[in-house]
Formats: sequence, C-alpha cells, structure tokens
Amino acid sequence: MPSKSSFRFRNPLLLMALAAAFPLASHAAGAASIDFAAGAVTAVNVSGVQRPLMRGAEIGNGDTIRTGKGGRAQVRFSDGGMVSLQPDTEFRVDEYRYSGKTDGEEKGFFSLLKGGLRTITGFVGRVNRNNYKITTSVATIGIRGTEFSAAVNNDLLHVSTGEGLVEVCNAVGCMLLASGESGVIQGGGEPRRTDNRPLL
Repeated sequence: MPSKSSFRFRNPLLLMALAAAFPLASHAAGAASIDFAAGAVTAVNVSGVQRPLMRGAEIGNGDTIRTGKGGRAQVRFSDGGMVSLQPDTEFRVDEYRYSGKTDGEEKGFFSLLKGGLRTITGFVGRVNRNNYKITTSVATIGIRGTEFSAAVNNDLLHVSTGEGLVEVCNAVGCMLLASGESGVIQGGGEPRRTDNRPLL
C-alpha cells in the first residue's frame, strides 16, 4: 500500500505511552479534539448544525464527524485514545465519559456509519472493556485490546486487529480476532475470518 495514500500510526505503543504521560487539559470541556485534519472535514451536532473542523477543534457527545472524498482526520480523546478517520467516513460520538480517572463511570460508545477508521484505545477501552464499543449497521465491535481497523461499506463490515483482541458480534454470533487476524460480516450472515485486511 503506498504510504502517501494511507494514514497510519507509526508506533502505537509509543503514542499510548505519551498520551498517558501527557494528558491534554484542553479536553476537559469536550470528549475529544482534532489533532489533524486535511481536506473536507466537518462535524454535525445533535441539532443538525454543521461546522468545519480544523486542528484544535473540540468534539462533544452527539457530534458526527464527516470526512469528504480525500478528507482525513485524527481525533484524540481525553483518555488518550486516538481515532484516524479515512476519506468518505462518518463517525459519531454517541456517549463518551471520562473524568480523568478510572472510577467505573467511564464509557466510550461510538458509531461508524460509513467509511473506515483505525483506532488505538485509551484508558476507557483498556480498563472498562464492557463500556467501550463501536456500533455499525452490520455488527458491534467490542474492544479487548489496544489497536484495530474497521471499514463498513453498505452491508459489509471488515475488521482487523493490530494489537490485542477484538470481539465482533451480530445477531448470528461473535468472533474474536487476535493480533494480526481479520474478519468480515456480510449483511446478517455469520462472522467469518479472512486473510485480507480492510482497505484503508
């Protein structure tokens, strides 16, 4: 894959260590902020108001981040988690809560409406795994690790685990994907493994 056409985290473990050591105080008012934005990147709040996103912009609960064709964004959450959004993607922050400590009240519920992402989970995903999930139209992704990629296109969900363990579930069943493993779910079909990674 040409390096110029894909965005990747160079060293996930180093990024997580830095995020833990240097939390961003500016996140106190919101769920996350934009670390990087290129091309057409906007957010739509729960009232339907749209705004352009640039570096430093805050993201709150209910916001849907949209990247246009050729648009990309990297979002940093207050618990140190990061999400890299690919072109032509819609990603919504359904409910996010992190007070700066792990007290059992933390949560991160998101929706990948279309497109693709690569994410490194923060404290919420690592400490309270039951309170972290990404919902798509095809299945729900639960995190049991630290880094994974996902792409949804109509009724096809494609997931690949970089580090740790990811659980992908729909009404038919669940599939666990360990480091280096990939899986797909087509419509309401059974989750199955594949040798191919999502094209991001």
